[in-house]
Parts: sequence; structure tokens; C-alpha cells
Amino acid sequence: MKFTHNIIIAAVLFSCSMDVKAQVPDEVVEEGKVMMVDSTFSLPESSLSDEYLASLDSVMQAYEQQKKINEAAEAISKFQKIRLENEQKFHLKGTVPLLRGLMFSWTEHDFVSQPSVFEKKDNFHKWGDYAVGGLPLAATWVMKAAGVKSRSKMERMLMANAMSLAISCGTSEILKQTVKETRPDATDDHAFPSGHTTLAFASASILSREYGHLSPWVTIGAFSTATGTQMLRMQHNRHWVNDLYMGAGIGMVGTSLGYFLTDRILGEKYINQPELRLKDFNRLLKFNSQPTGVAFVAGTEVGKRTVDMGDARIKVGAAISVGADLAWHVSDFWSLELMTRAVEGQTKVFDSNCLYTGDNLRMVHIDAGTRWSVPVKLGERVGVRAFAGTRLMNEVSMHEVECMRIAVSASPCAAVYSIPSETKLECGASLTYECLDTDNYAWGFYFDYYHTFSDFFANRYNVSTVWKILF
Repeated sequence: MKFTHNIIIAAVLFSCSMDVKAQVPDEVVEEGKVMMVDSTFSLPESSLSDEYLASLDSVMQAYEQQKKINEAAEAISKFQKIRLENEQKFHLKGTVPLLRGLMFSWTEHDFVSQPSVFEKKDNFHKWGDYAVGGLPLAATWVMKAAGVKSRSKMERMLMANAMSLAISCGTSEILKQTVKETRPDATDDHAFPSGHTTLAFASASILSREYGHLSPWVTIGAFSTATGTQMLRMQHNRHWVNDLYMGAGIGMVGTSLGYFLTDRILGEKYINQPELRLKDFNRLLKFNSQPTGVAFVAGTEVGKRTVDMGDARIKVGAAISVGADLAWHVSDFWSLELMTRAVEGQTKVFDSNCLYTGDNLRMVHIDAGTRWSVPVKLGERVGVRAFAGTRLMNEVSMHEVECMRIAVSASPCAAVYSIPSETKLECGASLTYECLDTDNYAWGFYFDYYHTFSDFFANRYNVSTVWKILF
């Protein structure tokens, strides 16, 4: 650009010098240089007037500005193409719950196989749970009908949604018919995996893929609804924890595969190009300086899981946890934080001669603390956190099932085993990892350790996936 500018200036000055030479006698010009000039000689005003130079400078500024605009447009176009290529790659986020489901299917086998009878709920909740799980999918098509710009145009969206749901729900149903795991309420043997959860996370993934670019609340709301479906299915005694994580993983991976196959078939046909926005750069700068915001978390809580009751034990399965953290950065590295977690697990009586009912253990953590975090590279932060607060726990009771004694001739069974409700102080520490996502939010993982000053389940560990919205 500077080279072109200099060429134009040189050409103008050269033409002006020709005018000058034309008015100078030959005897005063030697080898292209003026050797002597009469004191009355002056440059013609029409050649290098102030107005002429000013207009020339204005033209050159406009020329350079247009060149910058063209270069910026080319860079934006290249960035959008790279972003579209990344969008059309296979997404791996769904592998996290899928791996959890596989892991808990192994580690929770003894707990699941232990005989127990959980309460049967009224069947009306079945369709209500489907309604909650399918809400993100309904929202996707309501917005499409309203004309809101989505990732895919109508033809592509129909194909991607159909393939995603067919892969997800089809895989879930095949596993149900193959594995034949008994439900907690013993109504049938179609527990593994959770079909409701598969639909819920497939729906959430579809909504996030199509409209996650609009606002971080779209993705957060979608997966919060899906996580709520997991909690409802456990509360209704229809699934074990491994069923719920497998359902979530199948729904997310199935949707990723459905969109990936659609993208391979259609290429860039019927797809809307992603937009480069100034707020994306501002969000990146904020994340690497002071990422104040609210984080929604969903994960698993394990730890101390057994209570000795003398002639028997009460054992708790791996629990699902959901919650939210509020972080206020007082500097680039330090933040003050409020943390909440709601935990839902299942309990059974072990080592007894009789069959007992099962019950659900519920805990609520409410804590405040401080975190030190630092960017490790552009768009990624790691940190450590210390906190203290309180934990609330409900009463857990398991009753003997009189009509289904396992060994009638054995020693008498206790009528009820129970753990009382309690409210206790706790403290703990965390390791955190967060990275900036392309769809308006940050995501990552938290590993929290809780020590509660209690005789029951004192030491607990919580591993969570995080979605964070920056303020």
C-alpha cells in the first residue's frame, strides 16, 4: 500500500517538475539539475497549490481507507469460513456424559443389583416428563416458524433433526431391549438407558446448535431443562444414575452424529454463514481479564457412601447434582463466589436378611468462598477455590417389606432403618477449568471437595460440567 502511494506521489511530482523545467533556460540546466535560478523565478501556482495538494492528500486517504476495508472484509470472510468448517466438525462434548454412564454402569453394578423395592409413582408423570424433555425441541421449531434466523435453513434443519432423533432414540431403544435392566420401582426391565433423558439431551443439543448464537441463555436454558428431566426421572423412581448419564450421552452424541452426517451430505448447501461480531472479541478480552458471571453446573457427587447400622448397612449410590455459582471478580485473578448444589441419590439396605424399600437421599450445599484463577492461554483459565458454608440433608427411611422376606427362618429384621435429617457446617476446596466457547458462553469442569461436620456422609466429592455466562 505504501509502495503504491509513493509511486503516485512520485508521478505527480515528476509531472510538476516537467512544468518547472519548461520555464527554466537551457543554460541553467545541467544533467537534470537547476544550477542557477533567477531571483524572480517561482513555481506556477496551478501546479502545486495548497488546494491541489490538499485534494491529492484527501484522495490518497480515501484510497488507503478503502484498501483497509477490503483487507478487513477479506479477513472476516476467511474467519467465517474457518468457523463454519469448525462448526461442521463432529462435536465431542457429548462424550463426557457417555463416559460417565459407562463408568457408573460398572462401578454401580453391585448397588443396582442389590434387592430393594422403591415406591411406585402414579403413571401420569410419564408424559409430563416427556413434555419437559421435549421442550427445547418445541422451542426450536417455534422460533423457526416465527422467522428467527437459525444455523440451518428449513430443508437442512428437517434433515439434521430427523437424523439426530432417529440415531439417538433408536440407539436408546435397542439398548433397552438388549440390556433389560430392572427399574428401581420394578415395573419393567427397560431402565437402561433412560429414553426420556435421551430425548431431553437430543432436544437441548438441537436447540443449542440452531440458536445458541443468539444468546448464552439459549444453550443454558436448553441443558438446564434436560438436566431437570434427569432429576425428575430419578425422583419418580424410574432410573438408576447410570441410566441417566447414558441417556444424556446418547442424546448428545447422536445429535452430533446426525448433524455431522447432514453436513457431509449437503456440504454448505442450505446453511447460514456464522457472523463475526464485535461482542465476541469483547467477550474474549473480558474472559481473560475479569470474567465476572454466573455458572450453571451439573455433575455427580460421590464420597462416603455407607452408614453402619449394626446388623446392616445403609449404602448410597452415586448422586446427581445441579446448581449455580455466582462469581464477582475484584481483580484480574481473585474473585468472590457464592455456590449452591442440590444433590439427589438413592439409598438401599445391605447385609440384611429381609427385603427393604429404597429411599432417595437429598442434600443441599450453600457456600461462599474465594477463587484465584489465571489465564493459561487465550480463552482458557484454571484456578483453585476455598469455601465454607452449610449442608442440609433430608431424613432417609427404609421399611421392611413384610410380604417379601428373603429368609423367614433367619433372625428378626428391624422394622425401619433411618438416618435423621440434619443441618451442618461444612468447608472445602475446588479445582476449576474454564474455556471460552464460540456460542456466547464459557464451559469447563469443576472438581469440588466437601467436608461436612457430620456423622453421616462427611466427605463428599463433586465433579461437574459448567456453563458460564459472563456479565
